[in-house]
Amino acid sequence: MAGFEKAVYEFYAAIDDGRDSARAEMFTEDALMLPNHWDYTRGKEAITRSITGSQGWVFKLKDLKHLDMGVSADLGYTVNEYYYTWHPEGQEPQWHKTKNIHIWKKQPDGIWKLHADLWNSSEPLARPGSKE
Repeated sequence: MAGFEKAVYEFYAAIDDGRDSARAEMFTEDALMLPNHWDYTRGKEAITRSITGSQGWVFKLKDLKHLDMGVSADLGYTVNEYYYTWHPEGQEPQWHKTKNIHIWKKQPDGIWKLHADLWNSSEPLARPGSKE
């Protein structure tokens, strides 16, 4: 489990440090990104374009909590809760409470890579007719 935990740590360290290319490199070749309120993205190349193609924007997390984590053979998973911001450089962050599930695959060389990245908001949607 130590190698798996190290991969998870390195993924979030890349986010904290703003190392978008390093974070993109941690996905499998046929990975899936399943964001809240957007279409899915398939494949490392497309995910890399998505992650690294947002010059002028800041993506940060805070208050990360690992709610659950496990490994079985060559598959691992994490369940996390955190606040994120994705805002233009120079503007104040807008923090959004979010949760995610990551599914990881151990590669033939022993390296763990992220295969599925699924997240959604913890904030309720505005109800029809509400003023929110």
